[in-house]
Amino acid sequence: MLIPLSWLKEYVEIKLPLKDLMWKMTEAGLTCEVTKKVGDEVVLDVEVTANRPDWMSILGVAREVAAIQGIKIKEPKIKEIPAATANFPIDLIPNFDLFERWSAIVIKDVTIKPSPKWLQERITSMGHSPINNIIDITNYVMYELGIPMHAFDYDEISGQIMTLEKASGGENFTSVDGESYKLPEGAMIIKDAERIIDLAGIKGGQNSGIKNSTKNVLLHVTIDNPVLVRRASISMGLRSDASAIYERGPDKGGTVNSLKRAAGLILELAGGEIASKVIDFKKENFEPKTINLTFGKLKRILGIEIPESEIIRILSSLSLYPEKIKDGITCTVPTYRGDIKIEEDLTEEVARLYGYNKFPTTLPVGQVAEEKIPYFFDDSLILKIKDILVSCGYSEAKNLSLVSKALVDKFETDPKDYFKLINPVSLEYEYLRVSLIPSLVANIKLNPVDVLKLFEIDKVYLKTLKGANEKYRVAGISTGKDFRDFKTVIDIILSKLNIENCSIEFEVDKKYLHQSVAGVIKSGSHIIGEFGEISPVVLSAMEISGKVYCFEMDMETLEKLSYTKLFSSIPLNPPQIEDITLVLPPKTRVGEVMKAIKNSELKITNLELRDIYKDSYTFRVWYQDNSKNLTDADVKSIRDRILTLLKSKFGISLKD
Repeated sequence: MLIPLSWLKEYVEIKLPLKDLMWKMTEAGLTCEVTKKVGDEVVLDVEVTANRPDWMSILGVAREVAAIQGIKIKEPKIKEIPAATANFPIDLIPNFDLFERWSAIVIKDVTIKPSPKWLQERITSMGHSPINNIIDITNYVMYELGIPMHAFDYDEISGQIMTLEKASGGENFTSVDGESYKLPEGAMIIKDAERIIDLAGIKGGQNSGIKNSTKNVLLHVTIDNPVLVRRASISMGLRSDASAIYERGPDKGGTVNSLKRAAGLILELAGGEIASKVIDFKKENFEPKTINLTFGKLKRILGIEIPESEIIRILSSLSLYPEKIKDGITCTVPTYRGDIKIEEDLTEEVARLYGYNKFPTTLPVGQVAEEKIPYFFDDSLILKIKDILVSCGYSEAKNLSLVSKALVDKFETDPKDYFKLINPVSLEYEYLRVSLIPSLVANIKLNPVDVLKLFEIDKVYLKTLKGANEKYRVAGISTGKDFRDFKTVIDIILSKLNIENCSIEFEVDKKYLHQSVAGVIKSGSHIIGEFGEISPVVLSAMEISGKVYCFEMDMETLEKLSYTKLFSSIPLNPPQIEDITLVLPPKTRVGEVMKAIKNSELKITNLELRDIYKDSYTFRVWYQDNSKNLTDADVKSIRDRILTLLKSKFGISLKD
């Protein structure tokens, strides 16, 4: 924000040397480290934080400078608007979902001409070129009071009707400077009876702008939705001083005053007469609010005792009108200080004007914990699993712990199962995730390659009766056609971690998984996680083609079941190895068949699925007995018992 020094001096006396003033402004939070020369004018370049829209004005900075020096500000003289000499109709149709206040007035018979020299110099010092007296006045008032406004050619407003609504997306819009744009969906627009005439909060339209032939002017001020203004301005690459103010939130109580200021200057510099009453639609009454500050709490928060007289002096210098009450003071907060909402905000104001450099340096005190409370496991487990997955061709992904409502809906999960942020930075990041899989699947959309293998190890946030339960998970996704290759990765993880008695149960309560290609990973009675194919419905909603497989396992459970492998002596007797091909009835789960074979005989030491052709499955079986060499007759006896079991339990037969 540029602040011409001569303009600043119209409202506040500068008693300090300029360098000292800039240093004190920076200490108070209004960073000012650079000055510029614009012609003969010295201009301060200040950095305005997102929570202080009042500093986006000459008057707002003047208030801060006055408070720093402990002096009073000279407010600009704002004249009352004269009575209307005519009644030019204008119908504003409010939409309080998109704005909080809409104020307007009509002035007739103005004369469009160049601005006087003093006004041109003010506009030039702010880094802009003067255009004409009406447009220069609206810009002047915006920089002076920090409230953007726009002037329309009244006669170009079709039907003298104006509605504020959202763009559908794709509409054509030509701005006052002649540039053409395609509007993004959700951008706020103002329409008359026939067309779009304004991109609200960002730029006016060429079709209703002030021209040399303009005779009648409509001045209007809106307090627009800051999220929608920011989203549209970023999407279109249109950043302006006005949009920067709207994004921070201008003074909701100052719209009529800004109209009065601009109307007074127009009558003085462009002639004309008031041709309507002041129109003012507002969502609520925007009045100064009172907040109490207790001295005891201020001392407890800051850790030092500031004299009561100094506290009152500081708050008085900020125009917060402090009055003594029992154990503290009550302040009346003006509408332009929208950042002050609670008692702690008043405490911060006292601290920054008192000076953080006056706070004594003290070391933290308290009992240091004797031992670290383990979160859930040793970091070595993370490193081991990462090594396993990287060796299997997977790449690590790092995603935010927050997801959007859109992603929650696409995965057909219930938003009630998520923790929702009270004040999210963006609608894209408003829910704490309960699973790593949605974020990984979203990564596929951003990395459109034929084969993609990603994994992530991070926390999820689960709701419990006692509140939040943070759990570490490992999850992986893979695109491709071969489900067996994907499942092999899960087997490798479990094998490398020495987790025994693993099995699959094919009952998964996850809507985002394909119910016929999904399962629960277990070890004994312990549930380790889930795996499966992402549902085609979800992939369609995500606009992802092909098949995507995923797994997710609980790290705490993996750590609990993992152990250091104990080695036994090599058996003295060699195994008998054979391949058998079985014919499985439709919908028979191979995992259950393998589990039944392994559990049926102690002499079966290993079992692998080697091949699949239609309904025929070939298994490799290892027969071994530590007490003797198995003969062919012994192997046949074991095989016959297994086939009898499989036939009775699953209806499986040996392929001829």
